[in-house]
Amino acid sequence: MQYTAMLRKAPDGFYVASCPLIPEAHAQGETYEECLANMKEVLELCLEYRKEHGEEIPEEIGTSWVGVAVAV
Repeated sequence: MQYTAMLRKAPDGFYVASCPLIPEAHAQGETYEECLANMKEVLELCLEYRKEHGEEIPEEIGTSWVGVAVAV
């Protein structure tokens, strides 16, 4: 399965990731690559937990970019 991970760079320089479809999944890392690797591990653990407890395993059907204009 594949899930979208949203990454951002925090003020402390670490990378932080979350997954909109699995709200309990969060990860961080010193580098972009480390953050992604940690996110993969977290997602695997979250999905394993959900499966063991009979909870929903959501399936992502797609993603799109949405552009907005913000007045400064």
